[in-house]
Amino acid sequence: MINIADVHATGYDPYEHFFASRYKQGGRTVYAIDWSVRELVTFLPKPDPDKPLGVDATQRRIVPAHAKGFAEYIRHDAGWVSPALLLRSPDIFKFQGVEGLNTGSTQFGLLSVPKDSKTEIQIVDGQHRTLGFHLAWEALSADIEKGRVELARSKQYDDQVAIQFAQKKLDKFLKRRDEMGTERVSIQVVIVDTPEIARRVFVDINDNAKGITGAVKSRFDDRKVISRALNLALSENDLLDGRVDLEQDRVSGNSQYLLGAKHVADILRALVVGHGRIGKRLEDELDEKEVVKKFDQFVTAMTSAFPELGEVEAGLRTPAELRTSNLVGSNVMLRAFALAWHDLDENDWSPKEIQEAFAGMNPQMKAPVISNPKDTWFASGLFPATDAGAYSPTSRLQDIKALAEFIVDACDTEVDWFRATA
Repeated sequence: MINIADVHATGYDPYEHFFASRYKQGGRTVYAIDWSVRELVTFLPKPDPDKPLGVDATQRRIVPAHAKGFAEYIRHDAGWVSPALLLRSPDIFKFQGVEGLNTGSTQFGLLSVPKDSKTEIQIVDGQHRTLGFHLAWEALSADIEKGRVELARSKQYDDQVAIQFAQKKLDKFLKRRDEMGTERVSIQVVIVDTPEIARRVFVDINDNAKGITGAVKSRFDDRKVISRALNLALSENDLLDGRVDLEQDRVSGNSQYLLGAKHVADILRALVVGHGRIGKRLEDELDEKEVVKKFDQFVTAMTSAFPELGEVEAGLRTPAELRTSNLVGSNVMLRAFALAWHDLDENDWSPKEIQEAFAGMNPQMKAPVISNPKDTWFASGLFPATDAGAYSPTSRLQDIKALAEFIVDACDTEVDWFRATA
């Protein structure tokens, strides 16, 4: 008979309880705990490599092979090691400090984690390892299930040799699961309420450890007005909808994307400061909504001035098709037009006047630019000489600046255009 005083039915408790420490880092509360692999796959959602990245994502795209390699490593290498996982969550926890266990900056105690917290705890750094832990645990569970079936069948046939072999194999899998169920992984949980702050944390970690692409940094570092404007534009502008690579800095050829996120950020910056930079004072003064308003004005003018770009916005033409037929499909050309827009705006041109001037250049935008010294574009010295012709200007900063000046001159004065054909 069980003494009722000894009974503790944990299934009725909405929390799981762990020893933990609590401290501050960068002004934010951080909880440090450790989880077994069993607990990790229970409390952390399994990252999905096939899930499309949204503009609110606080992670980069997953490379499945990387996660699978880590899964194999922890399944078969008894000496496996893993750095701490960094998570973020709203303040959904309960923490009870232990009296006397306080260094003045670190409090030790008991952290209560809600059992239904799986949808609220998100990964900031360690998504490949987390997916690897899930894959390893699933594979081991599948091995155990298969092993039990083999053992049961061997017993049905009363095959002692097969029984012994199946039992040995099953015991090996069970032993490894028990090991993984007790070995621990360090966990740090940063208390943050918004994806914007989580992206900032992600940028700081990776920028100080391993380089990240300009596209990712442009989206995640919300301390910068251009980053905030970029995320706003990505979520609201029709031309950008589904046509921006959120991770890579290079977009060309048959890519389904018109621009990379860094290209959009460069265009936003060009519209605001032209060839200049955004210093601290201007950073404080600028409002992301006003920056996006300028961008929307620019896009409206560009899609009207260059109908083929308008067809991309309407879904009648793909970015890849645009790149093969019109120079405006080049991200370098679009950035140069943004710089030109800024300079003309500074010279008191109205948006309508700029649009009409750009539209006057539309007949001259056919791609490619043939390597013919008589061709007006090629004669500018801003297009590479290739046998098949150039579909984009060169992308050096000084060349983009020169191209913008060329566009401004073409808007302001009459150009005797000549376009060479193959």
